[in-house]
Order: sequence, then structure tokens, then C-alpha cells
Amino acid sequence: MPIPTPIIHDEFSYLLGGDTYAHGRLFNSPHPFWQHFETFQEMQQPVYASKYQPLQGMALALGEKFFGQPWLGVWLSTGLLCAAMCWMLLGWISARWAMAAAVLFAMRIGVLSYWMNSYEGGSVPGIGGALALGALPRIVRRGEWGHAATWALGLGILALSRPYDAAVLGIVSVGILVWWMRKSAVAGPVWTRAAVSAGVVFILVAGAVGYNNARVTGSALTLPYSFHDRQYVVTGMFALLPLKPEPVYRHVVMHDFYAASNVDMWKDVRSEPFTQSVAKLSIIGDFFFGFWPIMVPLLLWPSALDTIEKRLTVVLLGVFVLMVVPLIGVLPHYAGAFAGIFYLRFLYNWSRLNAWRPAGKPVGSVLAMAIGAMFVVAFSHSVFGIVRHGESPAFFSDQDSMTRRFGERQVEFGNVREAMARHFAKMPQKQLVMVRYSPDHNLQNEWVYNAADIDAAPVVWAREMGPQEDRPLVEYFHDRQAWLLEPDQTPPRLTPYCEPK
Repeated sequence: MPIPTPIIHDEFSYLLGGDTYAHGRLFNSPHPFWQHFETFQEMQQPVYASKYQPLQGMALALGEKFFGQPWLGVWLSTGLLCAAMCWMLLGWISARWAMAAAVLFAMRIGVLSYWMNSYEGGSVPGIGGALALGALPRIVRRGEWGHAATWALGLGILALSRPYDAAVLGIVSVGILVWWMRKSAVAGPVWTRAAVSAGVVFILVAGAVGYNNARVTGSALTLPYSFHDRQYVVTGMFALLPLKPEPVYRHVVMHDFYAASNVDMWKDVRSEPFTQSVAKLSIIGDFFFGFWPIMVPLLLWPSALDTIEKRLTVVLLGVFVLMVVPLIGVLPHYAGAFAGIFYLRFLYNWSRLNAWRPAGKPVGSVLAMAIGAMFVVAFSHSVFGIVRHGESPAFFSDQDSMTRRFGERQVEFGNVREAMARHFAKMPQKQLVMVRYSPDHNLQNEWVYNAADIDAAPVVWAREMGPQEDRPLVEYFHDRQAWLLEPDQTPPRLTPYCEPK
């Protein structure tokens, strides 16, 4: 399989973060002509930076700095996720079932999903969730109080990747710990040791978050995400919140995305809350398992909740549902923190199905093996598609809801942009590409993304803004060959840039 090509807005933003950190900076100084470089999910003022929390970008920076390829950071983090998932399950269920589910998870998520084959960042919060959830039974059931630090570390990873998820999982897991420890009659000194070890980790994480906030936004209490949204966003992530005043946009595509497309999503969720909620949950279920006619009933099967662990999985799944229902949109990596709970709930019912012997016949064992075989068959089918079609990314269409959502046209866009960038990079002279969209431009196909050091980049992508605004930019980059790109033409039209008269 080839190293993936970035396709969607978020991937380019994470790559900007990774390139920034690889250069030893938390942010970049704003460019003198920053208006030409405004784009989605990035800030140009007061600094030039990604809007996202730093940990996914740091994983990409690891790949870029030490291996020369950002994607290797994704590869490493996804491998760690599969290991962390197995460790988490071992804390809740027997080793035999934990290992079986970990293998199924690796086949379904760890190799062919977009968590591995994009820069979107599902694996990093998945690691955080697995550490936090895996620590809970070890702390109380086994008395391994040192894992209070592991629990706090997991929440810290979430805070540095997906703060909303960290807050939700943190609140509910604190409640679970307090209830569970009281039920177990844990002595006071043990509480103190656990609280101190967790508190030390939390202080370090809070310091890291506050320092990053202060450097990027100027306030230790303001996340880059929030600061970005104040400048561009009309709708927040929550459908219950009202629309914000529309800001001044300098580019039509920015207006159409933030003040039109996102507002339509907000209206849809508010007008059809039940239908939209079912759609969100179906995206998650399809991603983690597929085979929804079989897997959904198995997940919801009201098996005997005869242990605390089984009852807690139901509580945690309920919390996850309450977490995502208010959101305007949901993608599978939003469930990264709770991925282990989905597989744990599946395990409990899968193992019970395996023990089902009506009239003394091993019917349940046969059904359980058939369900496991479905994962293997789906994985093998996708691998066969890779071998058969070579570098075509279309093999994701039968297994990965992410690529199915954005479609082959976006994949084609990513390949064309990447090929053009490589073609320009091979030229002896540096290039400046002025991008002009048509009125019916696909808002997902964004060409204007740049490296952390714009002036040093082999290719600079800029928005055409008009003769008066463009002339100073072209003069600033006088040592570059300037081009006009019209990507919405068929085929995309690239011509030497001529200043309009």
C-alpha cells in the first residue's frame, strides 16, 4: 500500500502542526500576506498554526523529524493503539477473549481503516481512552494503585488531542472510581496515594495545555480551537447552541463552508434530531464492526448484567451516546476514547453466545466462530482488493466509512494535488500557484495549504484575490515562477500567471 495522500481539511491542518513541531516551534509567525493563505482549520492570526490540540501533530512531527515521513508517526501510533487496546481488554475480561478481540480490532481498525491510512488522528485519542479505561479495573479490582497515574496519563493524552472527550471520560471515570472504591471499602491511605499519583500527572498535563494555549492564543485558558472558531465559525459543534454572528470573510469559499454548509448541517440536526442521532451512531457501528444486521443486535443483546464490569460497560456506552448526540456531525475518530468499550461490550455478548448450548448442541460456538470468521473474510477481501487494484485507494469503499463519506472524487483530488506538488518540487525554480475556483467549486477539495515555513517551501499555494491584492504578493515572491491554477476546469487548467490589465 502506498503512503496515504492527504485529502480533507483536517489532515492538512494536522500536517501543518506536525511540520511546525518538527521545526522546533509551537507556532509560526504570521506571513505578511496572510490573507492569501487563509484556509480551513488553520489560524493565520495572531500566529500561523493548526487549530488542533498538539498531540496528533507531534506524532506526525516524530515521523517527519526522525524518519523523513510524517505518516510513520501515524503508523507507530496505530501500532501502539492495538497494543493498548489488548492491554485495556485484559483488565476487564479473560486473556483468551481479550486477545481474540484485539486481533479482530487490529484487522478491522489497525491496518485498513482511515485511522491508519490518513492523517486524521484516530489512534492517538484511542490510546488515551484505552489507558484510562484499562486502568479502572486494575486500580479497584486488583489494588494496583500505581495505575492511577496510568489513568491520569490516558486522560492527559485525550486532553492533548480531544479535550471534549477527555472532559466527558474524565468526569464519568472519576464517578466510577469513587463509587467502585467505596463499594470495595478501600482504606483512606490508598485513596490518598492514588490521588497524589494521578494529581502529579494532571498538573503536568494542565501545565502543558496551558503553556501551549498561552503561546498560540495569548491566554492559558483559551484553546487554539476556540480561538479559531471566534474568527471563522458561525455554528459551534453543538446543535443546541444558537448561531453566532457571521464574521467578515475575505474569500467566498470560506463563507460558503462556515456560514452556509455548516449552518445547513446545524439546521438538519435541529429539525430531525432522532434521524440524525441514528445516522451518527450507525457511522460508528459500521466503522468498528460492519455487518450491522448481525453486530447491532449482538451489541444490544440484554445479556445478564451479573458483574460490576458488565453493568459499567452499559453505563459507559450510554455516556458515549449522550456525548455524540448533541454534536452537529460525527466521524468515527470521535469515538476513539470509547473504542475499547464497544469491543468490550461485544466480547461479553460474544462469549455468552459461545457458551449457548440449546438441547446440548454447540450452536452458540458455531455462531461465535462464524462471527469471528466474518472479520477475517472482510479483511481478506480488502487485502485482495489491494493486490488486485494496486495503488487505487478505492478498496476502502467496502470497509471504511470515512472514505465512503467523502467519495472517490475527493480521493482523486488528493492524488492530483499531490502529483502537481511533486511535479513543481522537481523544478529548479521555486513556484507560486495562484488558485482560482469556479462558483460551483466542491468545498471539500481545498488546494490552498502550505508548509510551516511558507517562504522556504518549494511550492506556495495562494488564493487569487484581485489585481490590487495579488500584485504585491507576486512581487514579494519575485524569484518564483507564478502560475494560475483553475482546478475546477476539466481537466484542471494550469497557465503562467499574467497580471490582469
